[in-house]
Amino acid sequence: MTAMPSQHTLDWITRLIAHESISSRSNLALVTEVAAHFRQLGMVVDLTQNNAGTKANLFATLPGRKGALHDGLVLSGHTDVVPVAGQDWTSDPFVASIRDGKLYGRGACDMKGFLGIAIALGEEFAQKRPEYPLHYALSFDEELGCIGAPLMIRDIVARGYHPRVCLVGEPTDMTPVTAHKASRVFECRVHGRACHSASADGVNAITYAAKIINFLDGMAVAFQHENRQDPDFDPPYTTFSVGTIEGGLSTNTVPDLCDFSFQFRSLPHEDSEAIERTIRNYIDHEIVPAMRRNHPDVGVTLYRRANVPALSGRYCEAIDDIRNTLGNRQCSCVSYGTEAGLFQQVGIDALVCGPGSIMQAHKADEFISLQQLADCEEFLRNIVV
Repeated sequence: MTAMPSQHTLDWITRLIAHESISSRSNLALVTEVAAHFRQLGMVVDLTQNNAGTKANLFATLPGRKGALHDGLVLSGHTDVVPVAGQDWTSDPFVASIRDGKLYGRGACDMKGFLGIAIALGEEFAQKRPEYPLHYALSFDEELGCIGAPLMIRDIVARGYHPRVCLVGEPTDMTPVTAHKASRVFECRVHGRACHSASADGVNAITYAAKIINFLDGMAVAFQHENRQDPDFDPPYTTFSVGTIEGGLSTNTVPDLCDFSFQFRSLPHEDSEAIERTIRNYIDHEIVPAMRRNHPDVGVTLYRRANVPALSGRYCEAIDDIRNTLGNRQCSCVSYGTEAGLFQQVGIDALVCGPGSIMQAHKADEFISLQQLADCEEFLRNIVV
């Protein structure tokens, strides 16, 4: 028989899913609702906003039994979800529905299921007052490349908080993840010179964009065949991917602009800075000089849109305690990124573990099993002491 999470948990997940917190929209309504709830429980709540004031991170602390705000456990998750446009849903993606032992809705597993459990249990935790402080870290724009979390973590450090460990509740089927790859996302604009295609007076932006993309492909092949692979990851090497490309007006016009985006995902032992430097050096010393042989007003702009550090497989006593609560399940490594690496980067040990499967994330009819929600409830009760 399928175990059931508490009705309070289901209610909170339903409330969170009802907020259409797609990354392109504001998450303030969701954050405001959760912040008011936490304040009623006696938590200390801090908000950090983006420059436009349209989005906010929430960091809330339930003091430990001795009133301390430092040390303790962080429960971390992002409030934003990916779009539903163009997806064929069988039910309203922003109305939680339960069918056949599963809860459906956008964000059900990624990651409003975990957040709903953690928030719902807040009342229980506030009543029993854990020995160590319990922190909640809710971020914005994780889906765009962990844009919001660095602002929140900067403020956590500036205010003198020193959490002992951070649990990021991304969907892992309740399997502990101790390492993941780093990722960097770029937008590249190639500025050429337009002319009639019958003329030799132009600089073809698409042609030079293709040269850069070909160089990226060559780097990908080199990493795929190098001897520094890590079999704990799938795939066991650093990868590159070009995601979008746009350029040109017509076949008889040499294009003056070409825009494309790409990313690389590097193993924890790889130097992401060195990889980026290699790409920029190729553009600066090979592509741009070739483009400017006849026209000095052309060039390439490379903008790094996101930088997600790797989570290295570092163990500590707090992480071992959490793993023991899970029955010493085998730890794993994943190729996708999370905010865990950002916490580890400032000296806060981190572990990724949460309900649901990453295979269900971002898809139509996204769901999470009720059994996984119930398992996560029990798990959080056991680690908040």
